[in-house]
Amino acid sequence: MTTITLNDGSTQDLPPADALGGTNCGCPGVWRFEGATPGPHVAITALIHGNEVCGATALWDFIQHARRPRSGRLTLAFCNLAAFAKLDDAKKEECRMVDEDLNRVWGRLEASPAAMESYEIRRGREILPFIGDADVLLDIHSMSGEAPALGLVGRTAKNVDFARRIGVPPLLVQDAGHAAGLRLIDRHPFATPDEPAVAMLVECGQHFSRAAFEVAAQAVDRTVAVFLDGSGLAPLPAQSVIEVTQAVTIQSGSFRFTTDWPNMARVPRAGTLVAYDGAVEVRTPYDDAFMIMPASDRYRRPGLTAVRFGRLV
Repeated sequence: MTTITLNDGSTQDLPPADALGGTNCGCPGVWRFEGATPGPHVAITALIHGNEVCGATALWDFIQHARRPRSGRLTLAFCNLAAFAKLDDAKKEECRMVDEDLNRVWGRLEASPAAMESYEIRRGREILPFIGDADVLLDIHSMSGEAPALGLVGRTAKNVDFARRIGVPPLLVQDAGHAAGLRLIDRHPFATPDEPAVAMLVECGQHFSRAAFEVAAQAVDRTVAVFLDGSGLAPLPAQSVIEVTQAVTIQSGSFRFTTDWPNMARVPRAGTLVAYDGAVEVRTPYDDAFMIMPASDRYRRPGLTAVRFGRLV
């Protein structure tokens, strides 16, 4: 068991990497459980990034408590096992990936030449046969900055409906993804409007915050309850939806924000200068613009997303 220090100074035990790499269905890190009666296939993924550990703990607790769905099929996947295996309490931020971002490779799995394969490409190909046919996909993440939990639902109304059925998290974000590559939730059939399969990526809160662990566990429990157990759920406050209208992709090697904008900062006035991309000014496109997940210094490179602008709908 690995113990890490959380942001509030408390500690959290994490499951060991070799345990997460076990399997009951032939693919390392993937676990499958069948209900007693027919029902949908629900897939829940964690550790797309090795330092986003809240989802891994929620899924491992589920397995350890020997919980099984009443109906359908439940697939639990611990994704970037090699990155997670590098986790060290003194350098927790440095185990996000091995070669590249696993959450940007899902449009290249079928096309990447063998000579250009990364660990993440190979791992994506291993996992996809077990989760690609899911009727419901819940993809659990966390964020580098302090922020409320967010549910990223792509551009289709069906994914908003999915999020509303489970009732978490309180804020939903409709967006079109990133120029740098396709996320898992953006693949067919999850992002195809006329297909029934639904998906949501939950950003549970800041990495290594107690709140992120709580949100991850709640999201797992409520998804299983709604789709596989037929359980009644305690009502939660209505969710708000923010529509992303513009993603700012970094063009130069000298992108900088005008100040340390917090995640989900709401900028009152249109035209407010918020960043420079080299000599190019980046300004808010409308009043009351939300700045969604501004990139930290570590992730400011040409081709990556610097920030997304959104508005309440």
